[in-house]
Amino acid sequence: MNSTMHLFSEPPSSEKIITKIQGGEWSDIMKCICNVKNNCVILDNNYFKYFASKETYDIILSCIINNIDHILSQYKGFIVHINMKNVTLSDIDKHLKFIQTISITLKERYPNKLTKCYIHNAPFVFSQILNIISLFIDKETREKIEVVTS
Repeated sequence: MNSTMHLFSEPPSSEKIITKIQGGEWSDIMKCICNVKNNCVILDNNYFKYFASKETYDIILSCIINNIDHILSQYKGFIVHINMKNVTLSDIDKHLKFIQTISITLKERYPNKLTKCYIHNAPFVFSQILNIISLFIDKETREKIEVVTS
């Protein structure tokens, strides 16, 4: 399941995504932000960037937790695939508090349940940031993170 082509579909235009959000079609958007396939949680920035805000962080986190709980009811661990296509440093800065919150929540709630984390379509600068951050991540977790290049 490492093929990016099979994990992430090309999103509709930003106008269509925004129209769905404004129309209250949040469940459709949530399925696109955080989807489940077998024992994999698939997180897609193409949708996250239009929906994520301080007001929606709890909704997104709850969806991710519910999906992981569902996976763990059937499997011993879970795999994460993250599509970082079109992520900028500005995006990371804007959502840093959410990124920290989700990292802490997952670490505390699911110790030793992450099997692997694949990061797809990461911009070059992210790889450099990850190299620096990796110094502060324990070796066992670091070995579970893989940046996938096309």
